[in-house]
Amino acid sequence: MATGLIDRDDANVVRGKVRAKTGGSIDLQVLDISAGGAMVDFHGSAARPGERVLITLPGLSALPAELVWVEDGRAGIAFEVPLHETVLARLQGIMGR
Repeated sequence: MATGLIDRDDANVVRGKVRAKTGGSIDLQVLDISAGGAMVDFHGSAARPGERVLITLPGLSALPAELVWVEDGRAGIAFEVPLHETVLARLQGIMGR
């Protein structure tokens, strides 16, 4: 499966990639999304809250963001620039929201 694409095994899953400024990157599943950020499944990264990251979502270039919190295998990521309402609606539609 290509990173940043819809998982064809589950049409309601949005996958992306987070790359930390320290150089590490991980593939992840988006659990919830808003114009201002996303909650993601977050395992296996050395990135810490307060760190700037780049997140790549389906059909978009890498977006600058900040890792805001990490807890119980999940993380909150705040986008530097809010998603356009059309992009947000498309991603929420994929997720069945």
